[in-house]
Amino acid sequence: MRDEPRFVEQLHRDLRDVRWPEPAEIRARARRRSRRTSVLAAVAVLVVASGSAYAVNGRPVPPAPPAAVTAGSPVAVTPAEIPQEALLRPVDVPLKTGALLGESGLAEPVRIDPVLEACGRERGVPSAAPTSRYSRSQTLLRLKEDATARGPALTQDVYRLDPGQGRLVFGMVGLLLNPCAEWQLAGSAFLGGRQVATVATHRWETPVSGFAGDQSVLLSHASLAPRDPRSGKVLAAATSVEVTLLVRVGDLVTVIALKGDVLRDTVDGARPQGLGYADLTTLGETAARRLCPWANPGC
Repeated sequence: MRDEPRFVEQLHRDLRDVRWPEPAEIRARARRRSRRTSVLAAVAVLVVASGSAYAVNGRPVPPAPPAAVTAGSPVAVTPAEIPQEALLRPVDVPLKTGALLGESGLAEPVRIDPVLEACGRERGVPSAAPTSRYSRSQTLLRLKEDATARGPALTQDVYRLDPGQGRLVFGMVGLLLNPCAEWQLAGSAFLGGRQVATVATHRWETPVSGFAGDQSVLLSHASLAPRDPRSGKVLAAATSVEVTLLVRVGDLVTVIALKGDVLRDTVDGARPQGLGYADLTTLGETAARRLCPWANPGC
């Protein structure tokens, strides 16, 4: 049988160590849950009314909004919400894409490039991504007929931030690029049935900026092939490049990521039909126009 006095004493000690939320935090959580419940209820009504919706991995994706909610009538959506119309449409993207998947969120941190952020943490960069009030994301998948390509064709996140925090996102990029223009990342790989040490070089640059919205930058991330740190022998495939577009309009910031196999290869001409910088900056301009009616202040 349990020793009751010792058990009660241990319980009191444990309770003293518990961090109880502040009243303001409790009220904030309640408001977030209330908003989430309202959003889910609204989505359920739309699903019943339209009779169509789709989901991926068990996450509901709201169908197209009713005719009354259009890009020309932003008053139909509350200032805090981010409607689907604020994001790029498949017709805006100069790529052959298939299904469009999406979701919305609350209090999500702004994510730019996870590898760049990892470099910043390793090198002690005192930067923290702002947390958004609301966010909406989408992924454009490749056509099933394109058997040579892997992964999504394009991903886009739109964040609504508190006043002044949108500029912090671009400041954070500058802070990270100073120590992380080049980063040697140690790892390992299997070669000939055995595990060998590797080192992969990552490089970042911002070749284009100021092309759209209130602020904009094109961030290029080159991942060089892993090599043996002792012999220098290349152990994997050739260099890959990823491009991220950051565009801010008012309190909205969008992050658009494209994989290297949709970009024009300017080194050996292997992909002469890919997207070049002019195509990417045009895409950023289109993204800014989509944000304009829903930003605060707008355009």
